Amino acid sequence: MSTAEIPLTPLTRARSPRETTASSGGAAMTFEELYQTQYRPMLRVAHALVDTPERAEEVVQDSFAAVYERFGRLDHPAAYLRTTVLNGCRRVLRRRMLLRRQPIPPGEDGALGFNHVVDAIRRLPHKQRSLIVLRYDLQLTDAEIAETLGIPIGTVKSGLHRAIAALREELAP
Repeated sequence: MSTAEIPLTPLTRARSPRETTASSGGAAMTFEELYQTQYRPMLRVAHALVDTPERAEEVVQDSFAAVYERFGRLDHPAAYLRTTVLNGCRRVLRRRMLLRRQPIPPGEDGALGFNHVVDAIRRLPHKQRSLIVLRYDLQLTDAEIAETLGIPIGTVKSGLHRAIAALREELAP
């Protein structure tokens, strides 16, 4: 039997990430389907965490690129995507904190717009802010949040409780 006669099975044929399907909640999903279903929710999460639509879009696109590279090897691509988006947001926020430590040149005032709830959420520590965004924007369960952040469910519950208490205290008249 020559090599031309060997049947190509899924184990012997190399597949590109576009052809590969990975399991997500029991159903097979292609990368395109993952992109179509998760792009907007991930963009909302990133925008809530990093404040600017441009940075949010950049973080989400970088995250999808990371998922694309590993798509064939991922058991839960949606969970991996959420994790990479959160890590990308952390990276942006760390860079922003470093820039804020530098003195601001005189005469560079930005336009101020206020949404008190969003501003209060942005003042929360990053972990609490992530919990709030995952719970109320993506409407994930405690178990899904725990899996995404890699923390125990009890930590999710107590962190959400503390974050909500801090928001109530700050927003109270």
